[in-house]
Amino acid sequence: MRAKVRRFLEDVTRTGVYRIDAKDDPAEVIEAAAALGWAAFRVDGGDVPDKAAFLSRSAVAMRFPAYFGQNWDAFEEIVNDPDAMPQARGYLLLLDDFAAFARSQPGDWATARSILADAAARWGAEGRGFLVLLRKAARAAPDAEWV
Repeated sequence: MRAKVRRFLEDVTRTGVYRIDAKDDPAEVIEAAAALGWAAFRVDGGDVPDKAAFLSRSAVAMRFPAYFGQNWDAFEEIVNDPDAMPQARGYLLLLDDFAAFARSQPGDWATARSILADAAARWGAEGRGFLVLLRKAARAAPDAEWV
């Protein structure tokens, strides 16, 4: 993992959606974030074909409660609910290799990104970090800043 990413993670009140280099090792990013107090989750999107798979994979990775409804409204509710999220100084979600999903399901990709960006803003307003890192994003997030 690049030193720049490590320094970026040191601010556990940081929020937003950012891109990281494909060379950054996801396990190292998650490990470094956890060591700094983030609840850190990685969702591997390399074989995610659709919304249902995205929601399911995210729910497993982020340890959503059993009552998760497998729809966008339920996803939005949980990522914004302090009682549904684990206790932590901040939250980091590493979305890894979602370029194919973004190309094949652009509407669902846009919805997911919008929900996560809004959650980041909401958590930030409460003084808690919520960081989404996109790895191997290709053209899936041209508007997201690079770390």
